[in-house]
Amino acid sequence: MHLARIIALLSVVIPASCTSAQDSILAEINGKAITIEEFEENYIKSIGDRSAASRDSLEAYEDYLTRYVNFRAKLLEAHAAGYFEDEDLLAEINGYRTSFARPYLTNNEILEPMVRDLYEKRKEFIHASHIMTTFPRNNPSPADTLRAWEKILALQDSIRQGAPFDDLAARNSEDPSANESRSLRGYRGDLGWFTGGHMIDAFETVAYNTPIGEVSGIIRSSYGYHILKVHDRENTKPDYVASHIMVQFQNATPKDSAYAYAKMDSLKTLIDAGIDFAEIARNHSDDKTSAQDGGSLRGQIEFRNQNFDPTFLDALFSLETPGQMSDIIETPFGLHLIKLDSIAPVKTFEQSYDQLSQMVQSLPRIKIAEAALAKSLRTSYATSVDTLLLTRLIENAPADSVQKYLKAMTAVDSLKRIPLISIQDSVYSASEFVEFASSRPTPHLPTLSPTEQALKHVDPFLNDKAIFYRSFELESTDEEFQEIMQDFKNGLAIFKIMEDSVWNATSQDTLRLEQYYAANHEHYQWPDRYRLVEVSGVSDSLLAEAMSLLTLGSTWSDFVDEISEDSTWNLQVDTVLVAGKTDSVYDHAVDLPPGEHTEILSSRSRKLVLYMDGMEPARPKTFEEAVSEVIADVQVEVEETLHQRLRGKYRVSTFPEQLEWVFQEP
Repeated sequence: MHLARIIALLSVVIPASCTSAQDSILAEINGKAITIEEFEENYIKSIGDRSAASRDSLEAYEDYLTRYVNFRAKLLEAHAAGYFEDEDLLAEINGYRTSFARPYLTNNEILEPMVRDLYEKRKEFIHASHIMTTFPRNNPSPADTLRAWEKILALQDSIRQGAPFDDLAARNSEDPSANESRSLRGYRGDLGWFTGGHMIDAFETVAYNTPIGEVSGIIRSSYGYHILKVHDRENTKPDYVASHIMVQFQNATPKDSAYAYAKMDSLKTLIDAGIDFAEIARNHSDDKTSAQDGGSLRGQIEFRNQNFDPTFLDALFSLETPGQMSDIIETPFGLHLIKLDSIAPVKTFEQSYDQLSQMVQSLPRIKIAEAALAKSLRTSYATSVDTLLLTRLIENAPADSVQKYLKAMTAVDSLKRIPLISIQDSVYSASEFVEFASSRPTPHLPTLSPTEQALKHVDPFLNDKAIFYRSFELESTDEEFQEIMQDFKNGLAIFKIMEDSVWNATSQDTLRLEQYYAANHEHYQWPDRYRLVEVSGVSDSLLAEAMSLLTLGSTWSDFVDEISEDSTWNLQVDTVLVAGKTDSVYDHAVDLPPGEHTEILSSRSRKLVLYMDGMEPARPKTFEEAVSEVIADVQVEVEETLHQRLRGKYRVSTFPEQLEWVFQEP
């Protein structure tokens, strides 16, 4: 076969475009191509997932291509019309940037890394003990800190020489629980089992990095100095769903204990013989709350949940197969038989994110991390504080009421024009600082001068503004944030075009609306509708009292007249027209025969009675009744005209036949 013939046959079987499908052009706008790659990127953003996007139909892709081309054409028009330079639009963009940039920064720099760290830590539990020496939490003196440091050093030396850790904790730890035998956590230094989020961050981080059986170095926290010893660690188990049967001890006597064990043993024998666990629980469990649910403990139980007795949890989590039952176990609450009902699937990071995010935001560590981020930012920013001016502003304040003095200064208008603090090229007035400082908690430092007390607010102010300044740099340094802001700008400009060219123009053109209605009035029809009379109020008893008039012989018409004319009833009468069932309270009345009414019903905060007043026959809608539908229909027509005009203006061409290559693997 000739070579030319072979090449010709191959070209039929293998289209040339398949070798570079991503470069195929789906459309051209103003001479610029829209490629498959660009289309796929934007389509995925609209769907949220590439896998789901790749399963969509060719019709869905064609629809999106049409809408995307229209969007791009409107963007060109927005630029040509000067919308991106419009002062109102720029002000709205700046407002959005201000409100969104800071949470975006803190979420990405602080919150998400902390949530991920917590998620990883919570895969494991640690059993550890600690010894602590303390100093005052608020502004400890050098002498206080030195005393605590020297004591913890001496204890560390004793540990190295082989002194038992728990004995040292009992004799020397300044944790109050160390000598409290009834303490659930901390006695003789033993903290029991804990996981991520249960301890202060510094302590927790060291615990997770200390091998089993070893003692950590000295840890400093806001409470003082610590040394910890890790006894054991174990992997977290998934949440369990369980039921139990409980038999309580009636009295603390051997006879009573023997009776309880005999009863529980007989119950276990019945279950082993095939009697339903839930039935036994309902009839014999002394835990009346769970007994009524067949022994169900309701909801998922976390591994080492601190709200449950440890013995109970150990027995529960030793079970491995749903349906499996424990042996008889004893806790301070009595005797138990536990049945494992089901095991919850392990949550992914994404599934856990919201719960862990709430946990992180309630922990002190996030404030510490935000301060650390601000401090690191400040090292790269030029900052200045006019301390002489601050002294002059505050020197006359009484030392015991500086915050009150600052609060009064917020009303001084001239302070808005006096520069006090700067970060890079941003200058903050005395008024802004005073507003910030006066809203903060009062420093409990009456021995400090007014100026020294005011200076305590400078660092937090600089931290706050450093993060604020960094937030405004995001648009030039962070691609994701830059894309988010660009999407917002584009959306705002498109909204402005639609508002000016379609929505406002249509709704204000009464003549066009009337003409459209006249030409298409057959499209605007009321169907057959049920006519319901509704009597409603906030009081169940008041409505019941009013309804008693009907039992005394009043007709519905007389009843409604009396309610309407006598304001002391404090009830409202309305007529409601419904075409059929709508998954609302009105569904209770649509099947009633004419002349009948419902019982008293509840709907949100209202009590109401509905009366079936017959059928409202189908009829054409008047212009006034149809005007909202007419506006919507005309807007569709006007928008399509706009699209056609812009497609011509910006020389749009589309090639939908190329959509067959969308989401095809190369």
